Amino acid sequence: MSSFKKTALAASLSLLALGAQAGIVDSFLETLPGGASPYPDAGFVGNQLNGMHDIIERGRTGLLVPLYTNHPNWDYDNRYEENAYPFGAGLSRGIIDERGNERLVYAMFFRDSHYEIEPIMGYAWLARYPLANTGLHLGAGYTAGLTFRQDYNWLPIPVPLPLLSLGNDWFDVYGTYIPGSNVFFFFSKIQFEDQARRFAPWPESVASAWSNTTEIYAQGSWVKTDLSDGEGDVPGGFTLSSEAGYKFGIRHFLDRHWALDLSYQRSEHDLNEPGHKVNEYRLTNTNLMLQYHFEVLDSMRVHLGAGAAYSELKATGEGSYKDHSINPVVQTGFTWAVTDHLRVLGDMTVNFAHFHNVEINDNRALNGRFKPANTSFNLGVGYAF
Repeated sequence: MSSFKKTALAASLSLLALGAQAGIVDSFLETLPGGASPYPDAGFVGNQLNGMHDIIERGRTGLLVPLYTNHPNWDYDNRYEENAYPFGAGLSRGIIDERGNERLVYAMFFRDSHYEIEPIMGYAWLARYPLANTGLHLGAGYTAGLTFRQDYNWLPIPVPLPLLSLGNDWFDVYGTYIPGSNVFFFFSKIQFEDQARRFAPWPESVASAWSNTTEIYAQGSWVKTDLSDGEGDVPGGFTLSSEAGYKFGIRHFLDRHWALDLSYQRSEHDLNEPGHKVNEYRLTNTNLMLQYHFEVLDSMRVHLGAGAAYSELKATGEGSYKDHSINPVVQTGFTWAVTDHLRVLGDMTVNFAHFHNVEINDNRALNGRFKPANTSFNLGVGYAF
């Protein structure tokens, strides 16, 4: 082959490769938020901001619930000392675009592998594939966002991650692999058709049900604990029992969606070492939260809340130990307006309390940090006025 033909062939292959590469880049750019922008001529950054805004404005609201963190055997000799249950909650707005792909804007808070709070926020895109006539679909795509972790001094960490999903039109389970930590993380989304409710005025009968904007309430609780010192299980095999408790509070709605909630929660727990109980403690949390409520039925709201808590741990058996903590708190729950005044309220409240140098008795103490990792599941009634 002549040198001219070789040069022409090489140039042709190069142009084809560049064309293919350009096609891949263009296809990827279409998956970014700007691909959903109703104003595509605002420049690259403007398109992304407009696309995010459009998804938030016209998307369906989703409640995000973290499910499980898997620490694989091949990288975690201490996998049973790491937290596998990332209790928390989050909120998303999502659309299905004209090609049937899913686009999400989301924020979520959960308990990380070391029992610390971890926020994450970002954008996700998934191509969806129907599974025959089952009403289910598979999804595959990515998420890009920011997270913040205590073990990285709360510095922003970019998180471009792969994302898979399985679900239907109202419920999905998502999974991702996090390379730096070598863990598999799973969470769920319950999605509601609430767009019309957000933009339409309340019918008179519905407005009457929510016209009383202040609630006082009382709830019974089950408080799950998972004792840690921040690096893994507390040395010596100590555990803190999960027990029943109670909670009461007051909530005031600032407008149709936003509310302030102040509550007090109390539960009693046994500190155990292998084979026997060594002491008893009282755990209390005073929580102040800002909540966002969205309407799923005329008489039903679902909410996500976050704020700060004053927590206290006090020995009620041997000794006089007492310590306190000011810490984050996250909540998700529902409110059912049975009548204009009677409400039924349920929630999951996740406290991130930590205490120090817990005394067992006059002769023994657990040195260092003491994290009860308490998550409470609460159900009760309220009166609105």
